[in-house]
Amino acid sequence: MSMKKKNQGEKTEFAKQLIVCLMRDLNMKAGDKLPSQNELRLQFNVGATTIQRAIDTLAKSGILEIRPHKGVFVKNQDTDGFIARQIGLVSMWRTFQPASASMMQCLQLQLHQNACQCKLFMRNFPEMTLTDSLSYFDGLKRCIEQKEIQGLITTVSLDYEAWDFLNKHKIPVVSLDSATFNKGFKVCDSDYLADFFVMAAKRNLKRPALLHCGFPVTDKIRDTFMENCPLDPEIYCCFLQTDIQVEDKPFEWTEKLITVLHGFSIMPANKRPDVLFIPDDIIMNIAHREIVKMQLNGVDWHPHFIYSVSKQIPIIPKGLIAGERFEYDIMKKAETAVKLLLDVICGRKNEAETIYIHPEIQITP
Repeated sequence: MSMKKKNQGEKTEFAKQLIVCLMRDLNMKAGDKLPSQNELRLQFNVGATTIQRAIDTLAKSGILEIRPHKGVFVKNQDTDGFIARQIGLVSMWRTFQPASASMMQCLQLQLHQNACQCKLFMRNFPEMTLTDSLSYFDGLKRCIEQKEIQGLITTVSLDYEAWDFLNKHKIPVVSLDSATFNKGFKVCDSDYLADFFVMAAKRNLKRPALLHCGFPVTDKIRDTFMENCPLDPEIYCCFLQTDIQVEDKPFEWTEKLITVLHGFSIMPANKRPDVLFIPDDIIMNIAHREIVKMQLNGVDWHPHFIYSVSKQIPIIPKGLIAGERFEYDIMKKAETAVKLLLDVICGRKNEAETIYIHPEIQITP
């Protein structure tokens, strides 16, 4: 293939992507008319031949319909299989965390459904840090410099140098709540903890204890506990990990968690927690299993549970544990993140904002 033909092919592919972008951005339906070829040529800054080739290709694929002397119309709004944009997904995958794998799968599916090609950039640096350099992700800077991606979704916090680089190249970014230190456009789970206290009060439960992983939101969680509860946070607000864990290995929570639970169980009845707040499905699973074991061994402690889980990760089956269950939908968070990024790219969103995803609350008697 000659260089001329190769360049023309690349231009045609680029024009096809722009047309698919236009269709999706304008939410065009079957029967809707595209702008004229001259308008498309001027809007996309490409030649007439390139536009004609792109339209012909999409027409042969059944996406567009060319009506002589009338124009070009959408024939099939389902552009599945055609790429509109290339979006970078910047992530690290801690191999022992099922939520990380589920989030990546959900994001890639949502990008595919929005006619976007996902370019995955996985963290190559072995030690965990508070913020990450773009150099920790092979090929990311090069792809941005060569304009091969039009936006980023990140599950990690980026350093100042990274943000300067992204701003220089005008790359829109949407962060998920795991990117704790990022500003700008974000999609996060709602701040659920205050609702736990409301639920406990409705059941006339007066001695809540919180079991939380801690880092990197230890101070925020402790402040919320103190705002909503008069009990001593040094006793009733328990963090299993207060500092960053730099190695990619399972969190060593179990031993400390069991020690805390046994400490609660031997407290006087009028001081022992009557409800446990556990906003983490892995911690909840370990805690519930240990408390059942204690009860089978004769320990008379039957705390109520208010906890959170992820819908896509069935670690704790519905109905297994009596209490209030806050179920978060990872797919909904991914869908919201992709939509937000596309809105930013298209200019429908200009002011930085955080969108909160609210859980479904399920009550098991």
